[in-house]
Amino acid sequence: MANIYNHIGETIQRLRTNWPEGKLSQEGLAEKLGTATSTVSANTVSRWETGTYKPTAEDLDKLARFFKVSITVFFPNLQHDESRIAALTSATGGLNNEDFEEVIRYAEFRKARQALDKAKRSKSKR
Repeated sequence: MANIYNHIGETIQRLRTNWPEGKLSQEGLAEKLGTATSTVSANTVSRWETGTYKPTAEDLDKLARFFKVSITVFFPNLQHDESRIAALTSATGGLNNEDFEEVIRYAEFRKARQALDKAKRSKSKR
C-alpha cells in the first residue's frame, strides 16, 4: 500500500476543498479545529496534507467530527466484518441515536488508532 500518511493527507485536502459550504482554506480549517485548550496552525494542516506531519488518531477524530464523516475515510483498507456488525447492532439496540453514534465513533476511532499503529510498526521495520 502507498504511504498511509499520503492517503490521509489527500483525504484531508479533498474534504477541505470540497466542503459543502465552499472551499475551505488551510487557515480556515486550522481555525475551525482549534479549541480553547489546543490550537492547530495552517502550517500543521499543510504538513498533514503533504504527509510531512503524521496526524494522531485524536487529530483524525477531530477532522472526522468536523467534516461529519467516519474516521475510517482516512484508511482505504479497513474491512467490514458482518458478524461483528451484527453483535454491535444487538448490543446497542436500546440506545438512543446520540449514544449509538458515540459508540460507533468510538469503535471507528479504535480501528483508526490500530491502523496508525500498524503503519508506524511497518515503517520502523524498514
